[in-house]
Amino acid sequence: MARRNDFISPEGLRVDGRRAGEVRRLVLRLGAAAASAASDGSAYAELGNTKLLVTVSGPHEAAHRGKAVHDSALLTVEVTALPCAGGQHRPQSTTDRTSVELGAAIRKTFESVIQLQLYPRTQIDVSVCVLQADGGVRSAAMNAVTLALIDAGVALEDFVCACSIGSIGGALLLDPNAQVGTGVP
Repeated sequence: MARRNDFISPEGLRVDGRRAGEVRRLVLRLGAAAASAASDGSAYAELGNTKLLVTVSGPHEAAHRGKAVHDSALLTVEVTALPCAGGQHRPQSTTDRTSVELGAAIRKTFESVIQLQLYPRTQIDVSVCVLQADGGVRSAAMNAVTLALIDAGVALEDFVCACSIGSIGGALLLDPNAQVGTGVP
């Protein structure tokens, strides 16, 4: 079990110099991917050393007519990570559990936020590429997906904003990085 003293100095600072309630530097950019026929919107997010690129394609005609819903759009989410995203080379398979779980969480969150009923018999594809992971991947991805959907002009009920928090030895840490064990997709 991790002890507070392993992560927070007697002065109240983490290993990276932040106080318990401080977040890392956040950089967000709309339209980050080169305009192409493959994507209608994109966003880049940087949360400290965590870096992601999100692209959105659609709404467009559903790829599989059998999966098309007659009264709303189908939302698909794919999460991939560069093999070196976590600092060591680790090839990713299409069944990587962490990426599949993150994709499912993003899809579930945004199915209730996107006005899918406005786009019957269509499909909206969201692709999240983790370029570098240093903790906070889920919250950075949620924020970047929101911006990419806005860039694509997809109608939303509201905006999704996310942040992570952790607890080490009774101390609450806002925006933990990988040094606190948040994992890599």
